[in-house]
Amino acid sequence: MGRNKIHVDINKLIDLIDKGYTQIQIAKELRIGKNTIVRILEENNLSTKTRYEDLVGKVYGKLTVIKRLKNTKDRRRLYLCRCECGNLAKVKAKYLTNGDTRSCGCYKNFENYQDKNYHEAFSKIGEKYGRLTIINIEKDTKKNRYYMIYKCDCGNIVKDFYSRVKSGYRVSCGCYAREQSSKRMSNICHYNLYSKYRWYFIKNDGQRVNCRSGYEVIFANYLIVNDIEFEYEPNIFKLEDGKRYTPDFYLVKEDKYIEIKGINYELYDKGNQKEKFELFSKDHNIELYYWEDLCRICGIKYKCYSNILTKAKRLNLCPEEYLGNKLYL
Repeated sequence: MGRNKIHVDINKLIDLIDKGYTQIQIAKELRIGKNTIVRILEENNLSTKTRYEDLVGKVYGKLTVIKRLKNTKDRRRLYLCRCECGNLAKVKAKYLTNGDTRSCGCYKNFENYQDKNYHEAFSKIGEKYGRLTIINIEKDTKKNRYYMIYKCDCGNIVKDFYSRVKSGYRVSCGCYAREQSSKRMSNICHYNLYSKYRWYFIKNDGQRVNCRSGYEVIFANYLIVNDIEFEYEPNIFKLEDGKRYTPDFYLVKEDKYIEIKGINYELYDKGNQKEKFELFSKDHNIELYYWEDLCRICGIKYKCYSNILTKAKRLNLCPEEYLGNKLYL
């Protein structure tokens, strides 16, 4: 027994096809099976239209799609796009969606320019400027530029632009600036004859020596009274990473350095002196004296240091004269 032939309004079918309906949508609209729709389409030499995604307004790489153009001769969809550089370009849809085309052509030229610059930058490896030697190249893909990787003479690794280093704007990883700063401060402290309080002591030959604190005055006079040969701030020593350190006293016969610190480093440490002291003590014989140590060594009755200054004021003596004369001389 043969199947009953289903009659379909062909005009309505064509209208649905023109509206972009798919086979499934047409079958649902006409209330017949999908296989039947396929057979009817074949019998009437019809086909549904493929529904393509509209690309207008979308961005692909550096290209923004402006409008749809007439299909190419091979029936490919064609779009007009505007590149970030301002140029217009006609691009097939498939080249936009698969990533083959990302610009009007300017980006490819830029990549060639980058490659040329990269090879030129790579050839500069080994060059040295100041304390910095070029050891590698690093590409910043986000900003389309290159950094030079440098190794400083001190061993640190830094990155910077070639122009900044070649021009002398930068000469090290930062150790040179720290070293010069430390050197300047050491020289200021070492040769400054007028500190804030103008502390001083008088040597046996009558020479006046300015120092940084009353604690140092006490210890210096103790050494003078007991005929202990010493040097005050004997030298400026260069430490690691460009830091500089000047010990307060050097005891010649004992070959020992002394650092005088009235207040414990844990309470007050100006200029990271504790770190410098520890670095210096690795290779030198040095001792650290606090106020209680000075009292014990110098035979002074332990009391608040400010009491000594108050007593000097009552006697109408400047603190250094009181410390230099009343305590010892």
